[in-house]
Amino acid sequence: MDALEAIRKRRSVRRYTDKPVSDADVEELVRLALIAPSGGMSQAWSIIVVRSDAGRAKMADLITRGGAEYFRTVRPAAEGTSPDEHAEWAKGYAGTVLETYPKVPVWILALRVPRGKMPADQAKWERDTDMTSVGFMVENLLVAARAKGLGTVPTVFQWYVEDEFREAFAIPDEVEIPLVTPLGYPEEFPTSLPPALQKIRRPWKTLVHDEAWGNARA
Repeated sequence: MDALEAIRKRRSVRRYTDKPVSDADVEELVRLALIAPSGGMSQAWSIIVVRSDAGRAKMADLITRGGAEYFRTVRPAAEGTSPDEHAEWAKGYAGTVLETYPKVPVWILALRVPRGKMPADQAKWERDTDMTSVGFMVENLLVAARAKGLGTVPTVFQWYVEDEFREAFAIPDEVEIPLVTPLGYPEEFPTSLPPALQKIRRPWKTLVHDEAWGNARA
């Protein structure tokens, strides 16, 4: 599969088998991720690869619990539902949507590691640049994984259980955790967006402006 096809066919995979991912594939993917561009060649990033049984079990538990909190706070409650009932719904929804996460053979943590290469009064710009670079790194990983028949889905559910997450994987306070992804073989690759997401996806021509803002193609 070439790069263009891998980009077109990359999908967010949330259901995985327990088929192992080879050491060679994991190494190739993280090396491809780390040749992404970074602002000023700062390489303000690192990757943690989690493959041990204990690490994977902890990861699945934390991400699922973080997912429940995400769904509780981001998804609107059904009419007439109490906060406790909505929280219980969110917990059950996360458990259903992410139920195969304990099977995931590899987890990849994409971290921002500040390098302090820009002046102190430009710290915000430096962080923005670093985060963009981490995004480039993760996108390399996602596309390369799809080309190899592997599934991924970038998630931020770790934010909702951050203290536990940091402790579990010995991540120091100054290191940020922008994105985490499972890496494994999917039960099947989705071929389209879920209906709810298809409904809200903006047509690409509304997002492209020619020459200046306001000249959208549609």
